[in-house]
Amino acid sequence: MSDVKEAGSKLYLWFICLVAGAGGILFGYDVIVVSGTTSEVTDLFMFTPTQTGFFVSSTLLGCGIGSFCSGFIADKSGRKSLIILASVLIFISAVWSGLASGAMQLILARVIGGMGIGAATMVCPLYISEVAPEKYRGGLVTLYQFTITIGIVVCLLVNWKIFVYAETHAGNTAFSEVWKWFAVDQYWRFMFAAEAVPGILFLGCTAFLPETPRWLIKNERVKKGLAVLQRINGPERGQEVSAEIQEAIRIESDVHLYDLFTARLCRPLVLSMLVCFFAEACGIAAVLYYAPKIFEAAGFTTGAALGSSLTIGLANMGATVFALFFMDLLGRRKLLIIGSVGMLISHLLLGVLFYRDSMGIPVVIAVNGFIASFACAVGPVKFVFISEVFPNRIRGMAISVASIAIWLTSALVTQLFPMMQAAMPTHFIFFIFAAIVVVSLPFYFFFLPETKGRTIEELEKEFIRH
Repeated sequence: MSDVKEAGSKLYLWFICLVAGAGGILFGYDVIVVSGTTSEVTDLFMFTPTQTGFFVSSTLLGCGIGSFCSGFIADKSGRKSLIILASVLIFISAVWSGLASGAMQLILARVIGGMGIGAATMVCPLYISEVAPEKYRGGLVTLYQFTITIGIVVCLLVNWKIFVYAETHAGNTAFSEVWKWFAVDQYWRFMFAAEAVPGILFLGCTAFLPETPRWLIKNERVKKGLAVLQRINGPERGQEVSAEIQEAIRIESDVHLYDLFTARLCRPLVLSMLVCFFAEACGIAAVLYYAPKIFEAAGFTTGAALGSSLTIGLANMGATVFALFFMDLLGRRKLLIIGSVGMLISHLLLGVLFYRDSMGIPVVIAVNGFIASFACAVGPVKFVFISEVFPNRIRGMAISVASIAIWLTSALVTQLFPMMQAAMPTHFIFFIFAAIVVVSLPFYFFFLPETKGRTIEELEKEFIRH
């Protein structure tokens, strides 16, 4: 392919992908903010372990609802419209969670936030995959996972700073009653409400996003779609990609959503759901959402546990940078195998440490090893893979169906973890997670196809059975 054919604006491509990927900041913040609030909320509302699990997993149930419903909106009204809706829902949730007057209101607010997260998790990688040229697609979709790690780090830092602020000013009588109630006595409210700031910023940035060319062409707005393609790819290559998209849409004119449940399209659906299932069943939700509790079980105080939790955010971010550079070089399958071996070793080490009561820093190191192994491979690959393998005509709804596996599995792990902690030794839990990782390895090695370096239309021809 000549330089003339590729003379598009890389700056423009990176700009729109960064803006779309910034939805991950909200995702990362919202899913991790609960980790700093669980102990206080549990004590305030006198939750049992089961109720604590439901409080934490309620967001994930909302994610499942949002993800399932968002496919129809994305295919009907466009990817950009759904990104805007997701940011509005997350903003509402942040404010309501901070001001909730009771447990039921708090849980409802978290469900609404989860709906926004579910929508963003479906549409942001989808948006990037539909604007990115094939040779950059893996890395650019991984941007979404990278911004999730930024959101996690920001949230962990904010949670820790708010805790320190509340602890420092616990005896301060100069504050108004409202501020003392909000930021000191019940500082978990401040943690939730702080998410409104990135929510507003993200909402403002979405004004600069174009609609994706594949959605525009599918909806017979060929000239607008071509204009976006040519700005990204250059005039000649943009024309070629437009023709490929139009040809793919013509070929798939008889593709319907119910084909996902027939031999025609069941293969990409099953593969996508299994990738999502194994990505969550490995225990990532338990480690992220209950990190302070894990560190408290390892002998840390509440403040030290929150501070130690910040290290997992940094490990998460650093390892995702590795995925940014190697997603399109090594490919999806090799990364999954490398990351899974790392997760297996980390889980086994954590199990041994808790079994032998070797607490403190070794536990922090092992947890960070697990986080890094997940973030360099399994975390980003699930978003990349499911955004690549479905036909243009039903891609939004198909990704919604596939990503339900993310939220149902994550909700189950989150619900069960505090119950398992109450019912069995902690080391046994990590050995269970290790066993799940062992089961995933043959699937990645023998059954998962490689998708790097191929256009979405090329992959579509492979996966559709005519």
